[in-house]
Amino acid sequence: MPQLPSGTVTFLFTDIEGSTQLLRQLGPQYAEVLAEHQSIVREAATAHGGHEVDTQGDSFFIAFPRGKDALAAAVAAQRDLHTHAWPEGVQVKVRMGLHTGEPRVGEQRYVGMGVHKAARIGAAGHGGQVLLSATTRELVEDELPPGVTIRDLGPRRLKDVERPERLSQLVIEGLPSEFDPLKTIDVELARRRRRMYLGSALIGVLAAAVAIPVFALGQGGDGGGTVVEPNFVALIDPRSNSVVDTVQVGARPLGVAVGEGSVWVANQDDTTLSRIDAATHDLVRTITLDATPTGVAVGLGAVWVANGLVGTVVRVDTTTNEPLEPIEVTFRSNAGTVAVGESAVWAAFGTGEVGRITPSSSKVTLGVAGSSPSAVTVGEGSVWVANAFDHSVSQMNPRTVSVVAPITVGRRPSGVALGDGSLWVSNEADNSVHRIDTASSSTIATIPVGDGPTAIAYGGGSVWVANGADGTISRIDPRTNRVANTLVVGNRPSGIAVGADGIWVTFQAPLD
Repeated sequence: MPQLPSGTVTFLFTDIEGSTQLLRQLGPQYAEVLAEHQSIVREAATAHGGHEVDTQGDSFFIAFPRGKDALAAAVAAQRDLHTHAWPEGVQVKVRMGLHTGEPRVGEQRYVGMGVHKAARIGAAGHGGQVLLSATTRELVEDELPPGVTIRDLGPRRLKDVERPERLSQLVIEGLPSEFDPLKTIDVELARRRRRMYLGSALIGVLAAAVAIPVFALGQGGDGGGTVVEPNFVALIDPRSNSVVDTVQVGARPLGVAVGEGSVWVANQDDTTLSRIDAATHDLVRTITLDATPTGVAVGLGAVWVANGLVGTVVRVDTTTNEPLEPIEVTFRSNAGTVAVGESAVWAAFGTGEVGRITPSSSKVTLGVAGSSPSAVTVGEGSVWVANAFDHSVSQMNPRTVSVVAPITVGRRPSGVALGDGSLWVSNEADNSVHRIDTASSSTIATIPVGDGPTAIAYGGGSVWVANGADGTISRIDPRTNRVANTLVVGNRPSGIAVGADGIWVTFQAPLD
């Protein structure tokens, strides 16, 4: 065997998906198909300087001295496999994984964790998919072949690998680019939890059927629940008042919004936006942003992300999942939030400034609310801005972007929501929700909730409050202006949104 590459080496692992099914379907012809597949992969590897380390049936292990050559070989092989005329109308689909490391070279073989990791990355994908480790991506992303881009899939847990590995996928022009969720530990755990939660929800529904008179009276009370881990989003079924699913997202998720068939989560520590399929509850995209996201909203055909630290708003294209050029609204700030309504996008920042953004032109019209805005919502003919430092809500005219009336609420308002003819304001420092009549701008009720409410949403005929300090979700019945149910969820619920037949809550680690 020729000398194996040493030093920094990029490994390519390949494997046919569904080979057993192909064997059953083709019978004796499978041997011919296997040989043609091997020829295509070998020719691509040889043309780009690859060294075949091992071959076992329908799998290859190939080493390359340069990462860009390994990537080019994978792209060439996938294109040739896709266009090849296979017998009986079958399609031979090959999963591929790339990882770069500095392995030790033994007797005609490599030794080390890098080989093991590369094999796990290859096994995590699907036929026709090419996955890359973070190390390989750094080496190749500035020298991609024509018609090839990279899609970030976020941190993933690989079997027998101690730390999460951030994976990416090649998007090859002319080839399929949409695949099922990766076959990684985090995805499998989420599926198991889903089955467990669905079973628990069924039991809860049966129990609720027996207890209908109690719920009808709106007495509710504290109830046990499922402890949700940090860096997850939980789905709450409003009918059973229970957690029915969880999805792992990025680090320190904050804002959450529902729309365009997806759930969107802004992750602060890794500056990403997670896209969850609202129907399947699968994480389908992790979108890398250029600045820390502090708020997210959906509407007018796009996703809008506020970057409070730099005073900008970024539009994310829901078709391509690509963030566009940031729209400058204000100077650097310590907070930022965003909402959609009245044919415009509204961004409020800690500087006190509120910007009305016209989507067609990205034109910004500025106004000033109160001291340190913390939340914004739009509806009932007005823009409503919660001001954390002066304990007020500014009712603003959407046409002039000017304050119509300041409304006094509780201490440190943290969230605002519209519903049932009212504005609902969560007050983080005094553990309450203010209900304000939108017609008269007067307070109707002050409702005690859990400790440290951080966010609020309206939907399904109820008001939902995330209480960050005590790890609970309060459900307020607007008919009684009382908490009808309290769901214990643990850790620190930080953001909340209603849509897609449920309540979506983000979770961070508990406060120290």
